[in-house]
Order: sequence, then C-alpha cells, then structure tokens
Amino acid sequence: LWICTMSAGTYALSLEEHQAAALSRGNDPSRCGYTLSRNLVMAVREARVHRPDLVVKFGCYLLSNHGSRLGYEVWAMYEQVFVALLQYAKKLGKGSSSRTTVSKEMQLAQEYCATLSVQFPMSLRVRRLAAMLLEAKGEFEAAMSEYDAIMKEDPNNLFAMKRQVALLRGCNKPTEAACKLVNHLNFVCADADAWLVLADLYLQQQQHRKAAFCVEELILINPMNYMYHVRYGEILFTMGGGERGHNAELVRTARKYFAHALELKPNQNLRALYGLLLCCAAAGKGSKGRDVTELVTFAKQSLLDAYAGHGAETPMLMVVQAMIATLFA
Repeated sequence: LWICTMSAGTYALSLEEHQAAALSRGNDPSRCGYTLSRNLVMAVREARVHRPDLVVKFGCYLLSNHGSRLGYEVWAMYEQVFVALLQYAKKLGKGSSSRTTVSKEMQLAQEYCATLSVQFPMSLRVRRLAAMLLEAKGEFEAAMSEYDAIMKEDPNNLFAMKRQVALLRGCNKPTEAACKLVNHLNFVCADADAWLVLADLYLQQQQHRKAAFCVEELILINPMNYMYHVRYGEILFTMGGGERGHNAELVRTARKYFAHALELKPNQNLRALYGLLLCCAAAGKGSKGRDVTELVTFAKQSLLDAYAGHGAETPMLMVVQAMIATLFA
C-alpha cells in the first residue's frame, strides 16, 4: 500500500523520554512542535504500546498542521491515528447509554478513512480499515461481509482473518471463531498467536483436550517459553485433578511441566509454584503420593519467601500460609 522509511536516530530516544519532554511543555502539541510530536507518535509505534490517547492528541495535530511536512510518511500516520481514534472512541464510549450520538473521534476517523480510500481506492488494506470502522459503529454484519469480500479476493489476508476471529469472539460465537482459526492453522501451522487464541477458545468451551493439543503445538514451536509449560500443566491438572474424577497420571505429568517451567524461569514464577504445590497436594491424597515431600517443602518455602515483606507478615503472606495449611491439613 505504502512504504514509510524513516532515518535512523530520529526517534531513538525511548517513549518515556519523549513523554517527559512533552510533559515539560504541558503536553500541548502546539508547544511541542513538529519534531517532538512526530517522534512521540513514532516512539509509540516502535514500542508497540497501547497509547491511543497520545497518538490521537499528537497525531491529529501533525495531520492538521504539518501534513505536507510528513511526505509519504503521512499515509502511515493516517492509518495509525485512525486506529487510535477507534480505540479512543471505544474507551470513551464505555458506560455511555446513547448510541445515536456520533463522537468527535468517530467523525474524525470517518474523515481519515475517506481520505485513505480516495488515495488508495483499490487497496484491500484500506478496505480492512473501513471494515474496522463498521465494527466500531456496531455494524457487525456489514463488517463481517466486508471481511468475507476481502478474503475472497485474497485468501491469504492474515489481518482480515484475524479481524474476523476477533469479531466472532466479540459476538460470543466461539465455535465459529475456532473454525476460522483451525482452517488458518491447517496452512500456517507455526502461527503461535493463533494457537494461543484457539486454546483460549477451547478452554472457554471447556474442551480441555483440544486446548491441551494447542498448547502442545506451542511447546513444539518454542520449547524455551516457560509460560507454555505452565499453561499445559494447568490444563492437565484441570483434566486430572478435578472433583469429577482423579487421574493420578495426568496430575504427575502436570507436575513435571510445572517443575520444568521453574527450571526455565526459577525466579518470580509464582504461577508454576502454585501449580506445583497443587499437584503435590493432589498426589498426596492418592496411593502414589509418597515421593513428593521434597517438592512440597521447596514449593512452600519458595512461595513464603516470595511474599515475605522485610520480616513483617503481609496480608498476602497470611493468605498463602492459610492456603498451604488447608491443602496439607
């Protein structure tokens, strides 16, 4: 659609440093001027942080007052500010009972979308932005139809497919969203984000075996990611340690994955410690729970050390102590 090239070092400072510079000028774009405003918006883009408030304030100023100075970069700026306007309008609209009044942000987003459509009339990327605008306006069926049309022209349009999945999830249609992702993963099996979303969708429907398969694929993609091992252990423990039926083998396997997650990330890994402790407690109630004493001691002490606050008993520490006492009463 368009190529945006920027010279190295123009926004080499961190986002925090640019924010501090803007704050010293009262966060007023007119006082910050072109260079600082541009660098701030670019820093948000490079850091990939969710700050629609900054992008809207400084991006709209740039487009209104310095559009010609941006050169070809202006189209990427239009897109970034357009998406931020949709996010900002959604944030401001939470709790609002009126759906008839169009906010100033939405009006501006429509103007920017129209500008991009005129500049790039045949662009599927701009059509996707227009579909996102329909989503923001609550016209979900129209948005889905537009995404379908984009996918018909370009079956490999990943962004349109993921917008469809997000739209289906937002409309509380997890089965349809899962089908979209399954079709996608049949061709792009190394898409870790898609496997993560699919696992969440299966868990939402309490299809734990399918969710476990998704996390297995994630472990194959990146075996050094400790969180994948934690999530797999949690799913196995849910399947094997539930009240409806105790499966000691699944609990022992879950314990191994929690232990391996602690090997990969020994510090500040409370989720794996809790999982390990729960597995040890469940195994201790069965016939094969005799060899867990060392693991229980390690998990207990690690959790207590994590919540110990300079010699004083913090409220969270007392909660953890009560939980441990209940588990191993």
